[in-house]
Amino acid sequence: MRKIILLFFSLLFIGIPTKGMAQVLQKTYPFVPHEDLKLRVYYNLGPIWVYAGNVELKTDTVTFNGIKSVQFTGTGYSLKKYAFIFKLEDYYRSITAIDGFKPLFYEKKTLEGGFYIHNIYHFHWDKKVVNVHTEATRHPEKDTVLPLRKTLYDVLSATYYLRILDTKSLVVGDTIPVPLIIDGKKTTYYIVYHGKGQMVYRKKHIPCNIYAAIMGSSTFFSDNDPLKVYVTADKNRYPIYVVANIIVGSVKVYLAPYDDYKPKRSSKRR
Repeated sequence: MRKIILLFFSLLFIGIPTKGMAQVLQKTYPFVPHEDLKLRVYYNLGPIWVYAGNVELKTDTVTFNGIKSVQFTGTGYSLKKYAFIFKLEDYYRSITAIDGFKPLFYEKKTLEGGFYIHNIYHFHWDKKVVNVHTEATRHPEKDTVLPLRKTLYDVLSATYYLRILDTKSLVVGDTIPVPLIIDGKKTTYYIVYHGKGQMVYRKKHIPCNIYAAIMGSSTFFSDNDPLKVYVTADKNRYPIYVVANIIVGSVKVYLAPYDDYKPKRSSKRR
């Protein structure tokens, strides 16, 4: 259970973005000005299903250093009944400029099985640098400066970027490189567009765009479609369903309530 919960929250926040800034964006963002999403994580082993934890994603419009922006916050936590096995508390915050959808600030605080991580990034697009602060259990605080010469996302802004793509430009089989900064290091993940499909639950057919992650050689994931993400093919672009097939069993995340995928929007206004 420890590995399942830790792995799946990490996968969800890694997200599934894009071909880069050259892609055409929607004129309006489906999650602006405010949106609250709640997701439930389940683990399946044979006939047994275990409700393992929750993820909450929220957005708000803000002004950051004089720039009109959207603030994303994400929290993930294991259920109290499993805390004695593996306690997980994750907090992510990203501030991203609305114009051009460029990340400006990112913070990550995680407590996973007693292991603590705290990262802060400041993106300076005018100076073409990222100021990076990292600290973790058994690792001292460290401040570094990384070059910012091309598109780069934090994991939370990357997750939302997928929802504002013009998918008309994608064809089945497109492999999409995703430039990310994770724990202070640059890396690239690869996503494959699987085209249109449906998420079916209780005879309800929900049209979706489907994406799959390339996980490479793994001793944990199954070689047969290791990770897929379903995003609703409507104006809301909700991340409704994620499934990861592993060597033994599978892990699934549903937008809650998954039999009625339209969550309530926040009543908060600024």
